[in-house]
Amino acid sequence: MGKYIGIDLGTTFSCMAYIEENGQPVIIPNSEGDNTTPSSVLFEDGTTVVGKEAKNQSIMEPENYEQFVKRHMGERDYIFATNSGEKYSSEAVSGIVLAKMKADAEKYLGDTVDGAVITVPAYFNEAQRMSTIDAGKMANLNVIGIINEPTAAALSFGISKGGDKQQTIMVYDLGGGTFDVTVMRFDKDNITVLGTAGDRKLGGYDFDNKIIEAVIAEAKEKGIDVSSDPVAKQDLQLKAEEAKKALSSKEKTNIMLNVGGRPFKYTLTRDGFVDMVEPLLFKAVGSMETACDEAGLEYSDLDKILLVGGSTKMPLVKDSIEEETGIIPSSEVHPDEAVAIGAAYHVLNALKNQQKNKQEDGKEDFTNAMNEYDIPEPVKQYSFTDVTSHGIGIICSTRNNQEINSVILPKNIQVPASCKNQYATTVAFQEKLYIQVTQGEEEDIRYVTVIGTAEIEIPPREKIVEIEVTISCDENSIIHVRVYDLDLQKDLGEMNIDRISNLSEEEIKENQQRISQLNISGE
Repeated sequence: MGKYIGIDLGTTFSCMAYIEENGQPVIIPNSEGDNTTPSSVLFEDGTTVVGKEAKNQSIMEPENYEQFVKRHMGERDYIFATNSGEKYSSEAVSGIVLAKMKADAEKYLGDTVDGAVITVPAYFNEAQRMSTIDAGKMANLNVIGIINEPTAAALSFGISKGGDKQQTIMVYDLGGGTFDVTVMRFDKDNITVLGTAGDRKLGGYDFDNKIIEAVIAEAKEKGIDVSSDPVAKQDLQLKAEEAKKALSSKEKTNIMLNVGGRPFKYTLTRDGFVDMVEPLLFKAVGSMETACDEAGLEYSDLDKILLVGGSTKMPLVKDSIEEETGIIPSSEVHPDEAVAIGAAYHVLNALKNQQKNKQEDGKEDFTNAMNEYDIPEPVKQYSFTDVTSHGIGIICSTRNNQEINSVILPKNIQVPASCKNQYATTVAFQEKLYIQVTQGEEEDIRYVTVIGTAEIEIPPREKIVEIEVTISCDENSIIHVRVYDLDLQKDLGEMNIDRISNLSEEEIKENQQRISQLNISGE
């Protein structure tokens, strides 16, 4: 039997871990010996380079270099096109990164990887979660579960350092491209999520961009157009990240560029950087307030604020948290590795969930896999309860024929969850039900997202028919819809949702085959 691992699939860096038989978590290094792998891909002639080497070479071929695709997961129309005309979806690029990581893990472990738990931001919607699972499939990776990143970090903290004391903790997770803040309660061997908020497009990338914007603006004043030079622009992307990191220990740093043969120097001070990113910190504070409001708590009710994600290494992030809450944030877990470790801890729960679901469906038995996955009692005893990050509903018509969003499964309800509501057909002799599944809390359909559509046949009758729609959310926060005919007292079954933002099974298989044929390198 092979190994099961946890993967933190990050916007800028990714990380892997597994749990040894003695219960100790182990970070799996990549083939270059690093604990994290840049989530970067460079498409060269005959070779697809992933990781640090791709990032290092990006300045030479910026048009063939792709990164930050996690921010585009669940966007059906997003395509990266190489200079030679090759086209890749965000799922395919992520699949290439995962394929490299899977190969590195198998090389390090000396065994096959039979399955993995992959982490996602807590604020990821259903389409983005499905895209992550699809990326795993493309990498020929058996995705046995999805877990929210703050929850994974909390598992890592709870199992290693939590103790028996009841605590209320806020996990502040600022990564390379996404931001989550989650309030949760620790009670011995259980973690309960109380409230979550965030921004899927707020991360270190945005802090870098503030520097980039300032550099481009000052260069333009001196008659130098950085934006028109792809090589200089990619060089600036790399140097902006370096400058940001340098300011963690220095008061100022210089960014040196060569634009079309013209040298340019930009001096960045720590105070200047703080002024640049103040709007970003303000957005993060807003999410902190929202998470506490949803949990029904004040900052004074928190016992600890736990920092997770590489971007929390910036002193200004810690300062803004302390200024807002009066609490000095804690760095008790490794910001780059805690999420992957938590995902590895979650493997047993994920296998249990698969076992339960397979037994309910009358399919294969996972008992042997669970028995052979030898985990000590402290890990086995730990459990957690997560919540929905968005409301889920359907579009329906009022008596005045106005279309509205009807929320069935509310936001912030514990998962797995199932809720139902009653509706009626619109005309007599109706033969089909057409349902648009939505994500969002507003009644106005302009402010919600249609995540999928579904159609199901119903027996036609001479009258308006009452039906019951049940929406459930499973352990991975994937949505399922069932319809019950109240007139006939008959279950019409689960609807097959055509997820608007996701790829078809045929497209997934095509990309799986395509990725398997790539010559993927990282050295």
